[in-house]
Amino acid sequence: MQFKITLRCLDEYPVLPINYQYELSAWIYKVLQNADAGYSEFLHQYGYQSGRKSFKLFCFSQLNVPKRSIEGDRLHIGSREISFIIGFYLDRAAEEFVRGLFQEQQFSLGDRVSRARLVVQTVEMRSMQLPETAAPVRIRMQSPLVVARKREGDLPDEYLHPDDPDFGSLLFLNLLDKYAAATGTAVPSWWDTTRFGFRPVGQPPKSKLITIKSGTAAQTKVKGWVFDFEMDAPRELVEVGILAGFGKENAQGFGCGELVQRGG
Repeated sequence: MQFKITLRCLDEYPVLPINYQYELSAWIYKVLQNADAGYSEFLHQYGYQSGRKSFKLFCFSQLNVPKRSIEGDRLHIGSREISFIIGFYLDRAAEEFVRGLFQEQQFSLGDRVSRARLVVQTVEMRSMQLPETAAPVRIRMQSPLVVARKREGDLPDEYLHPDDPDFGSLLFLNLLDKYAAATGTAVPSWWDTTRFGFRPVGQPPKSKLITIKSGTAAQTKVKGWVFDFEMDAPRELVEVGILAGFGKENAQGFGCGELVQRGG
């Protein structure tokens, strides 16, 4: 299920850090914890397992701020309403339950320098009509897509550009792992990444370097890309990507995408 959450700003001149992803993720965890502490702890500590990997199986987009300006590392909001998309790979029966969790929530978002008081105004369930045929689908990233390649020793992972030859195969391997973790079943034998298709389309990919836990000892920088791409894969994997996120670091605000209708 995927939702559009519209927020109303309670301050006259709200200001946020441009790196707000970690704080927004923390608020989402808090909402889940208040509803079900056991489920939230499970997500935070363990996630869904596939081998030695674990996944949170939710993702969220960047904030959509219609009127804004950036000064240094601060985002000045000139809109009374802002919004974002959030997706959960959960049973359909949980849709109304999840929608209710976020209704009318009031919270403060930001860091030690600047914060904005916000209240959830609406929570709209978004329909997702996957094509019945095996035709390629077009995905538009609403937050940076992160794909990384392991390096030997203690070297950090290498963040890949979408044009890298390994980008598509690693993207699909990640989706296969998420599918196995979410369903608890082995993937079909014919789901071979060499048979899937991936290619960037439209405008060239735009890089985004996001700082997580900015100003703390645990500060890290994550590099991702915002762009459109076409993928040719089983609809089950497309659904996993849309609802749980594409690539890495989904629960930290990366890899949220949406289907682009033909002609869009």
